[in-house]
Amino acid sequence: MMDYQIGHRLKAFRQRSNIKMPAIAAATGLAKETLYKWEKGTRPSNLNDYFKLKAYLDKMEHQLEINRLDMEDQKPATMRLPFSRDKLAVPQTDGKAAAGTVTVHNNEPELIVDRITAPFLGAVEGVVEVTGESMEPTFRNGCRIAVSRLYDNRIIEPGKYYYIIDYNYHGLVRRVYVGEDENSIKLISDNADQIRYPPIERNWQQIAGIFKVIASITKHQ
Repeated sequence: MMDYQIGHRLKAFRQRSNIKMPAIAAATGLAKETLYKWEKGTRPSNLNDYFKLKAYLDKMEHQLEINRLDMEDQKPATMRLPFSRDKLAVPQTDGKAAAGTVTVHNNEPELIVDRITAPFLGAVEGVVEVTGESMEPTFRNGCRIAVSRLYDNRIIEPGKYYYIIDYNYHGLVRRVYVGEDENSIKLISDNADQIRYPPIERNWQQIAGIFKVIASITKHQ
């Protein structure tokens, strides 16, 4: 069946590729005047001409997607995420520090995170790996969590999951609640063994950074 919207597809392809109409006409053997008419909304009437353009677009759009994926692969795999939200995350071009490491650049602590492209998750700024069994069964050892910076570190949602970094630059995941006073927070493990993983009380002076956990990413076996 003929797709009468192929003119819209042609226009979108030209916008993405920056290929001029004369070049498309030469590649397909179609008159550029015909292609311009289709792009402006005229429906194709010649079936052979239609399939010439369709075959061309199928091939070229596929190549565009391959090129896009190649460009994605060439981007740095990790990002430097400053603790301060008013500073932009930047690629870690040297690739020396693993995700979850805290480095210092111009006296500003930065969390190294794996880069992620997942618009459906919302405001995700990177991914780090969970280590240990303290948060099982919610977050198992080796699973990855998507995190985002807070606009104000002091504004937390009680009972939600956060990635907390202390002033030794050690990070851990916990459910967070308001502490005994307004200057402290209580960190709760999900592990049923609360003797082994008891609640932790920390005042804000002991916290270097806190990031909201947006989602967990677990590889299925």
